[in-house]
Amino acid sequence: MQTGAVYVASLINGFMNSPSWKDSVFILTYDEAGGLYDHVPPMTSVNPDDIAPVDLQPNDICTTSGGAVDCNFDKTGYRVPLLVISPFTKKNYVSHTPADYTAILKLIETRFSVPALTKRDAAQMDMTEFFDFSGPWATPPNNIPAQATGGRCDASHLH
Repeated sequence: MQTGAVYVASLINGFMNSPSWKDSVFILTYDEAGGLYDHVPPMTSVNPDDIAPVDLQPNDICTTSGGAVDCNFDKTGYRVPLLVISPFTKKNYVSHTPADYTAILKLIETRFSVPALTKRDAAQMDMTEFFDFSGPWATPPNNIPAQATGGRCDASHLH
């Protein structure tokens, strides 16, 4: 985890100190499968195209009795971290709007006025709630503090 934090800090600091900072958005999200699990179950979502799976094999979980309920592409995965970094993001903003990865696609579709690719991204929030477009920060914020890379990772001893 500490090595990953160092790598992510290098990406974010590089972005904030680049010529792209003035008019860009950096979205960081990742799949924590096998890592820190969430207590909230996946949500029901919109099937992207109303097409059932077509490549199921005879013993796939969806073809046996008692198969999984999410074989119709109508569930999200587990919640994952999301950071939105830009000169236009609201300071200290935390969204409480449920969404999935296709919300990022919906943001792009909204920004560039292009139609949705599927019913799933059409149904997502457009992520504009993260932003205040009244004016960008004059300069990027200070770099992210140096990340620790040695020692024990212990949430009860944060400094």
